[in-house]
Amino acid sequence: MTRQTAPMTSPQTRHEPALLGAPGARLALYLPNPPLLPASEQGEQGLDIPGLIQHNGNHWRKIFSILAKLCTQTDQRWQDYRDIELLHRHEVICFADSLMPDADWHLVAGKASWQRLGLDPLNFKPLDDEGRVLVRDDVLLTPYPDYRQFPNRTVEQVRRRVKGER
Repeated sequence: MTRQTAPMTSPQTRHEPALLGAPGARLALYLPNPPLLPASEQGEQGLDIPGLIQHNGNHWRKIFSILAKLCTQTDQRWQDYRDIELLHRHEVICFADSLMPDADWHLVAGKASWQRLGLDPLNFKPLDDEGRVLVRDDVLLTPYPDYRQFPNRTVEQVRRRVKGER
């Protein structure tokens, strides 16, 4: 028996958003490729993160989980934040070729995103001795959001920076 899922849009009509989440958000995460959106998500309002994970698999579960860990308040479970609040008000994932002018923080994830946005790592300083994250003003060049490249130790360093706990 095959599992029924919401219909995906065809490659010809698939909506590839420049943004996923809240325009005007304070934190923007820049990635090279958007997830596939089920036809039911085309409106981009009321994003269903568990549904997007179901349709896009473990890769996007990792991305949403790391972003939730970065943005969750200390008294809140990041899993709950991911599934209920993520990308609704404070965060946006951007796939465009320029930084969002209204964001307070820009997390540019992975070398492909750094290059697409024309950001040279030589113009940034390491956030710590390990040098996994580079920083200049309100822009952080981060590893791609995968558990091996972006472990909890790195998540906590970036989280402290964007929360103002230097």
